[in-house]
Amino acid sequence: MNEQSISLHRHELYTLVWSEPITRLARKYGFSDVWLAKICRKYNIPRPGRGYWARKKAGERVPIIRLPKPADNPVIEIITHPEKPKSSGERKGNPFVDRIPRKIVVPAELTHPHALIKETAQILASSRENDSGILTPSKGGGLDVRVSKECLDRALRIMDTLIKALTEVGFTISVSGGATLVRVGDVSLKISLQEELKRKRLRAAEHDLDGYYRFGYNLYADRAVPSGSLFLMIDDQEVRYHMASRRTWRDSETRRLEDCLRSFIYGLIKAASIKCNLNQKETESNQATQNSSEDEASEHV
Repeated sequence: MNEQSISLHRHELYTLVWSEPITRLARKYGFSDVWLAKICRKYNIPRPGRGYWARKKAGERVPIIRLPKPADNPVIEIITHPEKPKSSGERKGNPFVDRIPRKIVVPAELTHPHALIKETAQILASSRENDSGILTPSKGGGLDVRVSKECLDRALRIMDTLIKALTEVGFTISVSGGATLVRVGDVSLKISLQEELKRKRLRAAEHDLDGYYRFGYNLYADRAVPSGSLFLMIDDQEVRYHMASRRTWRDSETRRLEDCLRSFIYGLIKAASIKCNLNQKETESNQATQNSSEDEASEHV
């Protein structure tokens, strides 16, 4: 089996546990239900009780236990062992798998950067930060990289390493309308690298106290600020609601984003396969509609 990892926020794991039986999750992701139960206990995540799924299948309205302390939302890394394809027939649909480098290392310094990295670095170096502290390009062009000034160097090194690895696999990377596009076979996918935001509490002294008094004034207020944690995302609308597996790879307590690039490339290949199938179904549907219209027209002649 191939070892992979999934990084989920606590509330995401909670949603997953209540979406389908644990035994089914175990088969899908390659971990045991006993192990998952331990993770849920560790992070205080409630699970469906005995008989929940049977009662729900019977049509009963079974109450869901709410997540305790929803604001406590750390990133949880889950090591999975998905089964390898049993036949070479499945691999024929993904000819890029064997080309993925065995080891992808992000260097400590940016050397011989890709042309797109050079362009992005120049654009973001002269960009201003928005209200949340994220660099906002003042002009078009460049990769879809949304990070703070403090994380810019790291983000560029990660993207440079990723682009070079994608090129080695046989993908084509381009920029269009502010989006980063990866061409995988016959389809293109949008990807982005972003920095997560966290909430920062402001004291009253930092409030703007000028003007009229407003009812409900709070001594404290929250503001979104950069967290220093980065994540890569397959940000493609067409496959977003058809991917049962992960679309986001992020920093966690036990693993940095730099160590997730191979897994991200696997995710791109899977997303491309899904998008290709969707396009094929749409083409077949349009063709069937056209044939039906032609048949109706011939009947009226």
